[in-house]
Amino acid sequence: MDNPEYTVYLYPSPNSLKVIIALEELNLRYRTVVVDLAEGEQLAPAFAALNPNRKVPVLTVGDLTLFESAAILEYLATTHGQLMGQTAQHHWQIKSWLYWHAAAFGPMAGQAHHFRCFAPEHVPYAVRRYSDEMNRLYGILEEQLAGREWVCDTYSIVDIGLWPWVRHHDWQGQSLLNFPSVQRWADAMAARPAAIHAVERYPIQLIAPDKYGVLLNQTAASLETSSTKEEIS
Repeated sequence: MDNPEYTVYLYPSPNSLKVIIALEELNLRYRTVVVDLAEGEQLAPAFAALNPNRKVPVLTVGDLTLFESAAILEYLATTHGQLMGQTAQHHWQIKSWLYWHAAAFGPMAGQAHHFRCFAPEHVPYAVRRYSDEMNRLYGILEEQLAGREWVCDTYSIVDIGLWPWVRHHDWQGQSLLNFPSVQRWADAMAARPAAIHAVERYPIQLIAPDKYGVLLNQTAASLETSSTKEEIS
């Protein structure tokens, strides 16, 4: 299929937003299925069959199912021959920064969001630990963007992967006034039609505190009870 229709299972969140932006940038056909995390739909057997980790996003096309947002971005860019660089050296540079975003920036931002904004109790050490680590990571990103329009010189899936987290820098205890190159880059990202459309269609949805138990406190034992959850449509 030259232009297959993709299906994206998502919840309006930074990781899901990345995939929508990439699909929009590549002008691909897609449909979406919203997985209501607050109601535990990610624990349903039907969704667990798509992603054993029971997280969003998930991308399906034909017989292929992919989870983890970085893997999805890499697949889309590689399959459609865009957003991954024009030379082998550039391709691997983009991969390095893509994996940095997936292994460092995104997970630390998520922890900063949790302990600064959503944790049921205030944990000063955790707030300081993740805020300081995000400050370090923003410093790295600032160094990389100094004198560059995009993270890897040309626009790529690295920019797409990072921006949904950076747009919530305040939740991470950071001010972009301290990172002028990041601010310039973030403004350029926010002005791209694909980003505008994605944010308008899927604005971030916060989960009510009384629903946190569905997201948190999951253990191996809790997976055994998920078979009682209703199937997702």
